[in-house]
Amino acid sequence: MLFRNKCAACDFWTIFELKTEGDKTFKVCTHCMDQTEVVNDGQLEVRIRDGENDVKALEGHFPALSQLKNRGDHVKL
Repeated sequence: MLFRNKCAACDFWTIFELKTEGDKTFKVCTHCMDQTEVVNDGQLEVRIRDGENDVKALEGHFPALSQLKNRGDHVKL
C-alpha cells in the first residue's frame, strides 16, 4: 500500500510504502528509504486512509502535494 506523508528522517513530503516482515509492519519512505515500525492493530488501513484524506485537504493550500504520485516523488514545503 502506498500513501503520502511527511518523512521525519528527510523532512520531505513523499510517498511511503507499507512493508510487512513476519509479524512486524513498517512504513518506508520511498525517497530516503528510512523505515519505521508501525502498529498493525487492524485499524492501520483506516488510519492511512484518514491521513490520505487530510493530505488531499491540504492540496488546496499546497498544490505541490498533488504531484506526489510515484515512489521516490518528494517535495519540501
